[in-house]
Amino acid sequence: MSAQVPRLSQTSRQDQPGVTPRSHEQSTKLPRTRYTRVQLLLFIAILTAAYALNPQLEIQFIMTCVSALFGLLLVRLVFTRQQAESVNKTVQRHAPQPQAESAATTQPKTPNLSGVWVKDKAASDSMEPTLKLMHVNRLIRTAVKLVKGVELRQTGNSFEIIVLSGILWFKIKEQYPLTGEVRQFKRRDLRKGLHRGTAEKLPDGAVCITLEWDDPLGGVGTDVFYIPAPGLLYVDSTILMQGQTIKYRTIYNKH
Repeated sequence: MSAQVPRLSQTSRQDQPGVTPRSHEQSTKLPRTRYTRVQLLLFIAILTAAYALNPQLEIQFIMTCVSALFGLLLVRLVFTRQQAESVNKTVQRHAPQPQAESAATTQPKTPNLSGVWVKDKAASDSMEPTLKLMHVNRLIRTAVKLVKGVELRQTGNSFEIIVLSGILWFKIKEQYPLTGEVRQFKRRDLRKGLHRGTAEKLPDGAVCITLEWDDPLGGVGTDVFYIPAPGLLYVDSTILMQGQTIKYRTIYNKH
């Protein structure tokens, strides 16, 4: 049984080095051009032979024939070019067009923040300036420094935060609807009173919590939770109190 020789597709031929693809216009136009030149030379040769055999032919008659010949050649040239352009347009119209990528492949998927996240104390910013601004006592400062991480629970319409600490009495647990409705919880500095908070899901998938609390030492703050890379959680916090603004970042690793 003889082996079949695989046929080389048009795409693979164009990709091969040293192989120059010929367009349809080149394959149809050049042979006709050569054929036209042969006709012209043959006609001139016939007129020359006729004049040599019969010198009585009038020059005006010969020039009329030559003019008629050039007119026919011009008409043929225009017709050939129009035909080639029509073929090229047909080929381009039926050529496969690259398909546009779907929105699902071009747009990043919104990450879900759920999970247990362990605090990276070495990579995180110090909270000492914030604790000083809030006039937190030493006991609360020690509790904040002993925070191990957070557990986040995100569903389609809610976001819950549970602070994981080595001290049993230092507990922070807040759950917000992602619809922007206000919820109230104990102040995070453990002073008397409540803070008001809302949660919002941003277009890039991050979740922003906005807090507001009254005197003593009233202020506002925001926490933006987002995942910059798989297994990594950033929380960018901003505190505004007593005319001062402090920003810091806390970094967590997926447990």
